[in-house]
Amino acid sequence: MNGKRWFSVCLLVSACTQAPLASGDQDPPTENTLWQQRQLFLSGYDTWDLGARMAVKAGRRHEMATIYWRRRGLSSRIDLFGAFGVGRVRISEDPKGAVLVKDNADSINGQSADELLYRTLGWHVPFKQMGYWLRGLPEPELPATIKLDKNGRLHKLIQSGWQVSFQQYHIYGDLELPRKLYLVADADVLPARIQLEDKHAESFSVKIVISQWHDDDNELQDSR
Repeated sequence: MNGKRWFSVCLLVSACTQAPLASGDQDPPTENTLWQQRQLFLSGYDTWDLGARMAVKAGRRHEMATIYWRRRGLSSRIDLFGAFGVGRVRISEDPKGAVLVKDNADSINGQSADELLYRTLGWHVPFKQMGYWLRGLPEPELPATIKLDKNGRLHKLIQSGWQVSFQQYHIYGDLELPRKLYLVADADVLPARIQLEDKHAESFSVKIVISQWHDDDNELQDSR
C-alpha cells in the first residue's frame, strides 16, 4: 500500500486512534478534529461507481429500485432498475442539464435529475444533496445541523428540510463511507403532487443500502 492510500486508511478509520498511545504522546484527536479531517479528505472524492438498493415511501405508497450511480466530477449517470414499477430508467446529468430515458423510449430533458424523476414518475429523490450525503458529508452551500458520533462521522444531519440518519458505515477498500442511510423529508418541503396523491403522506422517506463502490482505482468493493 503506498503512502497516499495508507494515509486514507488512517484518516478515515477513526484516524488510527485505535492504536495505543505511548506515554508522552499527545491526546487523541477530538470528534471535531476527526470530522474536519474527514470533510477535507472526502470533499475531493467525486469519482465513483456505486451500487445500492433504494426504497421510497410516501404514506401508503412505497416502491423499490436498484440504483447504479456513475459519477465523474460534475457529470453523473444514474441507472434505476425495477424503478417504481416501470422497468429501467436512466438519468444523465451535467452542468448543462439532465436527460431521462425510460425503457429505451424517447428522452426527456430537464434541469436536474431530481426534477426529471419527479416530473416523469412522481417521486421526489434529492440526488443533488445525496451526492454529498452518500459520502457522509453535508452539502457545503446550504446550512445544516449535524450530530457526530465518537469517531467524528456524521450520525444525524438536518438539511434542506430532510432529516438524514447514518445508520451504518462500512470500509470499502481504503475508504470508510456510509452503508445505510435513512432520509425523511418534512411534509412542507414535499412537492404538491406527492401531498395531494395521498392524504396520509405526512412525510416522505428514502432508505438506501449501499452494496458496492468502485473507487477511482476501479477496485470493486462489496459490503454484503
